Amino acid sequence: MNIIKRWTAGVTSRVDWMVSQVENQEALVNSALRDARQSAARAKVQLGRVQQDGQRLRQRLQQEEQAVTTWRERAVQTSKQDENKALECLRRSKRAEQLAAQLQQRLSDHEQVEKQLGKDVRDMEEQLQGLTEKRNLMRTRQSRAEAVKSIQGSADAVSTDLDDIFERWETRVTEKEISGACSVNIDTLEDEFVSQEEDDALRDELKKLSGDG
Repeated sequence: MNIIKRWTAGVTSRVDWMVSQVENQEALVNSALRDARQSAARAKVQLGRVQQDGQRLRQRLQQEEQAVTTWRERAVQTSKQDENKALECLRRSKRAEQLAAQLQQRLSDHEQVEKQLGKDVRDMEEQLQGLTEKRNLMRTRQSRAEAVKSIQGSADAVSTDLDDIFERWETRVTEKEISGACSVNIDTLEDEFVSQEEDDALRDELKKLSGDG
């Protein structure tokens, strides 16, 4: 009996350990998902800031390009009345043109970074979605496996119980059948007379049919 108790305790301990391992695995996955979500969120915030910087660069580039056109027009307008002023307008147009070229290069570099960062964020979100779906699938599979195991265990227990019930029922019926058979009184003399009387009756009927009667 002690051996059975020790074995049962060992099995229970093993099952508890296995359950704890499953729980720990799910906890590790959830922790990893939380970290991934935080990383994706930070990357998304950073992407938003980069996009805002890009928008400001585009606005500045547009302003400088407009300045180039404006100063050139002013240079033309003042060339006949004030040559020095016209030259100054032209110099400012040149500076605006140089600045616009610098801004265009910065914007081009910035757009490459923005494009790559946007791709990275999308990849992270897709990976996170895939991991979440896989976690949910594992949860579903685990729940199904536990349910099937529980149902099978219950079915085995019910089947065993029913087998025992049928066996006991059959035993009782057999006992009653044997007891009933033993309680029947067999009267051989009565049977002998009945058989003789039946034979005599049949002979009489046969004589009548044959015309001998």
